[in-house]
Amino acid sequence: MKRYPMFLLLMVLGLISCESENPCESYQLGKSFEIQVGETIAFCTEPITLSFSKVTEDSRCPENVVCIWQGLAEVEVFISVNATEETFLLSTYPTFRNIPSEVTFGNYKISLKEVIPYPNTTKSYTEKDYSIQLLVEKTEE
Repeated sequence: MKRYPMFLLLMVLGLISCESENPCESYQLGKSFEIQVGETIAFCTEPITLSFSKVTEDSRCPENVVCIWQGLAEVEVFISVNATEETFLLSTYPTFRNIPSEVTFGNYKISLKEVIPYPNTTKSYTEKDYSIQLLVEKTEE
């Protein structure tokens, strides 16, 4: 008889702690999100996982400079869909080297929207300072 109230209390506490966690809130299909270099995110309602592996190039013209060429940023992204894995390069300027700004993998289209931070001659950045903004959309099956 004494175990029943304790079991009920533990069950209520477990439900409350699970309610406060919502790992899917930031990562929804059709909504862009930011991911840090070295970070891996998973969609709770979809069988897709994304990792921002590294920045392979950032030659974008700094925001406080006038340049004759806009430059580009290229990043490496690791994607897993239904346990099928592949690494992709994505570019902010896809027509320069034919490196796309978006890829379709499985039933998903992954688009590079932005590479952050934007270069500036008054600040220096290391790779750990970088993040990317991605958009994931489901394609027709």
